[in-house]
Amino acid sequence: MSEDEVFVTVVAFVVGPVLWPIRLARWLQLRRSANAVRTVAAALTICAAILLGVLTKLAASDVVDAPVYIFMYFVLGLAWIRASESGFALAGLSISDDAVERGNGAALTAAVGALIGVTLCYAGANIGNGPGWWVVVFSAALATAALFACWIVLGSLTGVNDAVTIDRDPAAGIRLGAFLVACGLVLGRAVAGDWESAARTVRDATVALPPLTLSGLIAAAFERVARPKA
Repeated sequence: MSEDEVFVTVVAFVVGPVLWPIRLARWLQLRRSANAVRTVAAALTICAAILLGVLTKLAASDVVDAPVYIFMYFVLGLAWIRASESGFALAGLSISDDAVERGNGAALTAAVGALIGVTLCYAGANIGNGPGWWVVVFSAALATAALFACWIVLGSLTGVNDAVTIDRDPAAGIRLGAFLVACGLVLGRAVAGDWESAARTVRDATVALPPLTLSGLIAAAFERVARPKA
C-alpha cells in the first residue's frame, strides 16, 4: 500500500469502525432507545454485508484478490456511511433526534432505508477497475449527492419528511425508506464500471436521470394519494 492509501485507511478506520460503536453507545444512554439502537445496528450489519459482497465479488481485479485492499475499501465504506448519516438532517431527518431520542418508529424505518441507499451508492462506486481510491470517492460522492438531491426534492414536493418526523406516519416512513433504497440501487449502478475520466463518469451517470425522474414522479403522486384521511 502507498502512503496515501495507508493514511486513508487509518482515517477511515477511525471514522467508521471506531466512531460507529461510540455513537451507538451514546444513543443507548437515552431513555427508550434500545429498540432504535438495535435496529440501526442491524441495518449497519446489512450494509456491511453488502459492502463485503461487492468488494469480494465485483470490485476491481486488484482488490478482490487482495485482503488488505478489501479491508481498506470496507472501512472506507463504513466511514462513508457514518459521514453521510451526519448529513441526513440536511434532508429533513435525524437518526439521533427523530428515531432514537424521540422514539419515532416511522423515522427509524426511513433512516434504515437511507443507510442502505447510501451503502448502495458507495458499493456501486467500487464496481469496475480504476487507478486508485480517489476514483471510488469521486464516484461515491457523485451518487450520494444525487441521492440527497432526490430526497430533498421529494420532501419539498410532498412534505413526506413532516409526515415521518412530525405526524409519525409509519406508512410514510416505509415509502420514504423504500424510495431511498430504490434511488441507491439506480445511482449505484449508474456510477459502476471501469474508470475512464471524471467527465465520462459524470456523463455516464446521467443514465440515471430518466428512472430517477420517473420514480420521483410516481413517489410524489403516490405520497399525495396515500396520506391518512381524517
